[in-house]
Order: sequence, then C-alpha cells, then structure tokens
Amino acid sequence: MTLASRAPLLFAGLAMAGLVACGDSTADRKLPGGEPAQTEAGQDTNVVPGVEPKVSGSEPAVAVLQPIGKTVDVDLGPNLGGCTFEKDDAVLLIAGAPDDTDARGKGVIKVGGVDRLMTGTTPGGPPAIDAGPTMTDGEYTVTVERGAGDGKSVGVESSQWPADLIVRKDMANERRYADGTWTCGV
Repeated sequence: MTLASRAPLLFAGLAMAGLVACGDSTADRKLPGGEPAQTEAGQDTNVVPGVEPKVSGSEPAVAVLQPIGKTVDVDLGPNLGGCTFEKDDAVLLIAGAPDDTDARGKGVIKVGGVDRLMTGTTPGGPPAIDAGPTMTDGEYTVTVERGAGDGKSVGVESSQWPADLIVRKDMANERRYADGTWTCGV
C-alpha cells in the first residue's frame, strides 16, 4: 500500500483524534462557585423546566376509548363466557373465545364512535382471555395486565381481578387505563 492510498485513512484518523481532543468535557469545567459541572447519565440538558420534551412517536396521540354500549356493531362469534375490562363504571373492552385452545379469541373496543373488532395475538382459548389477552386490529393493540391469583368471586360464576388496560396505536404510542377491573364469567 502506497502513502497516497493511505492518505484518506490517515486524514480520517487525524480528524477523529482532533474531535476527541476538542470535545467539551463537562467533568473538567467548573461552575462559578467552584463546583464541577456534571451531567447525570441520561439527563436531558435541553429541557425547559415545566415544558414536556417532545418524544419521538408521540404524534398522533392514542384516541381515548369510549364506553361500549349494550349492543356492539361487530360479531365476536361463538364464545364460552367472556370478559370485560371496566374503569369508572364504563366497559372499555369486551373479549371472549370459543372453547378451543387453538382459538385466539376476539374482542371489541370503541374509538371515535366505531366498534373495532380485535383478534387475540396468541392462541389459548378462554384461559388465555381470562389471563389477560393482547389483541389487535392492525392499527390498535390492547393488552390487559390483570392481577395474579384466582380473583374475587363475583355473581354466580364470575371472577374479578384488578387490572390495567394498555392501548397502543400503530405500536408507537400508548394510553394506560390504570386501576380498572377484569371480570370473566361463563
């Protein structure tokens, strides 16, 4: 290799060394009171106090779920029982599955006045729905994070757990409905 063919590598190496040498090290700087100026790892130094930083993927926001009425405009198909996520006396998700462990289950949420049919992301039949499913329609994805254990007995053949419902739009933005209930019955 000749000197002429090594020149680009040599200049690139010198340029990098120059950048490192000229870098602004906060560890060496002192504040007016003599204290070192340090930045905690992960701390954003360009944030104005009281103003939320713009986060990548935060536009557009996830729409607010609307309460589901007594009737829905989608067919959930045959189900063995079913489950509902409820927050502040409003049903925000209805889900169920046929008595088949290969079934993914179906559910419904309401966004913008429209009932949206959701399909389970994994098979498992009614036990997968009872445990807290993840469902999607390709645009919205919902996940029920329910409490552990057998739940509290409610009514004749139903159990209820504390739960959160997470709604994601295009897998980029999310809204959490915390402190709700997940109720399942036959």
